[in-house]
Amino acid sequence: MINSPIQTLAFIGNFGGGEIILIFLIILLLFGAKKVPELFRSLGKGVTEFRKAKNDWEQDISEVMNQEPIEDHDFKKTDDKKSESSDTVSQEGEKQTVS
Repeated sequence: MINSPIQTLAFIGNFGGGEIILIFLIILLLFGAKKVPELFRSLGKGVTEFRKAKNDWEQDISEVMNQEPIEDHDFKKTDDKKSESSDTVSQEGEKQTVS
């Protein structure tokens, strides 16, 4: 899944150099010169963690999709076996009380 820069930045719209500088100046005024590097560093770490989690999740899904299917299990047969075994236990219990 390769994303071109046009697809990746499609949600931003048509920003030119002037708009980007204006946004950067607003961020600089709001947070101050000392906090901006920390802000962008933490933003970069957050994006990195998000990408890592997304890749792990996609890898887990692809591993599950590539596994062999689990054999079908007939629950009726196992339920019949359980009821038969409980019948024999109850009959043995009756035999013991009768003796």
